[in-house]
Amino acid sequence: MTQELLVTDDGAIRTLTINRPDRRNALTPELTAALAASLGEVTDLESVRMVVIRGAGGHFSVGLDLHWISQLGSTPSPTLIEEGLRDFQSVIRTIGQTPVPVVAALEGNVAGFGLDLALACDLRYADSGAVLTSAFAKMGLVPDGGSTMTLPRLIGASRAFRIMVDGSSVSTAEALDIGMIDAVFTPGNLDPALKELVTAVSGSARGSVAAIKRLIQRGAWVRLAETLTAEGKAQALAMGGKEFQQRLAAFTERSKSETP
Repeated sequence: MTQELLVTDDGAIRTLTINRPDRRNALTPELTAALAASLGEVTDLESVRMVVIRGAGGHFSVGLDLHWISQLGSTPSPTLIEEGLRDFQSVIRTIGQTPVPVVAALEGNVAGFGLDLALACDLRYADSGAVLTSAFAKMGLVPDGGSTMTLPRLIGASRAFRIMVDGSSVSTAEALDIGMIDAVFTPGNLDPALKELVTAVSGSARGSVAAIKRLIQRGAWVRLAETLTAEGKAQALAMGGKEFQQRLAAFTERSKSETP
């Protein structure tokens, strides 16, 4: 797992890099649990003033690794699904408990649970070439990383509904315009912007930053916890449903044909 999650502490920044570039950083329960564990360490690391979550190889994350689901078989155990969903959701919960800003550095594909992960962060800085997609409904699934709350909170219910149900891709220009992300940078300028941000944040008292984050989110994270529980139940039903199983079978066949 250490190879699939790279943890780098550089001065005041802890960078968590999802390192599965051959799978466009598709996420597994083990990987998301590792993300949560590394975020959890920040509470005791006084030198860390900001966490950056990013992906290796030019993509943030395409979300849930469907190969993980296919390995569970055509009639997946509800227990295995529930355990997997708990691990996925653990990183969403931990972001809110992290006492420093958590910033998603977005490049390439940002889809499915990858989008949910980005939306749960405190800030979203994007390379201009990034593309954001919900993607769940196209696979016969539902969001399970809190985005049925976080996305409407950012851009409004009707826009969020459209993006979720039609699976449309959102460019960084549109995402910035509607408030889905916070800043867009031309290629090569994302990393310098992140360094400027941590310098600015480091000028404020760490305790004050933590308190402000907690106060801003105090109502939202109570609702998010309820949302995650509801999404988890809906997703467990969807994963056992006929529509998802048909789409999963088609995905598996495509993957076999594309394998050299």
